[in-house]
Amino acid sequence: MVKSMRALSVTVLVAVAALPATAQATCWNDAAADAAAVRDMETMLMVGALRCRGESQAMIARYNGFVREHRAALTQANDQLRAHFSASGTGLNGYDRYVTALANRHGGGDGLNCQQIAYVLDYAASGPGSFAKLAGMAHDLEMDASLPGGRCVRQIARR
Repeated sequence: MVKSMRALSVTVLVAVAALPATAQATCWNDAAADAAAVRDMETMLMVGALRCRGESQAMIARYNGFVREHRAALTQANDQLRAHFSASGTGLNGYDRYVTALANRHGGGDGLNCQQIAYVLDYAASGPGSFAKLAGMAHDLEMDASLPGGRCVRQIARR
């Protein structure tokens, strides 16, 4: 009984000691926040293209072209998001819940109208498909990606 109580005490102490690191890992650094904004924009464009296909079958072709052109940048964003959720301790389940929530939000009509979706897809097609370009577009569109845990606090050195 005493051994099991000691083992339990050690387990609790280890778990408590790990809390600050885990809490810090759940905040969103700039790279993860940019990746979230890119993924949010990509999801909005996908859902919007599906929603607008009744107005224009070309919308799906435009979206598919966007994905082909920006595959490397979109993969980079998803890899960054997976790394964030892995570091937070929620792993792929956390990532899956996150991207499902994005799709559900945009599926509810949150986002741009069909003309705006077409404009963004055309703009995205007008140059190389870098992660920086997509992150800039997402910020220009004021994508409101949810960041559970908030952004990481930046520490500025004092003199």
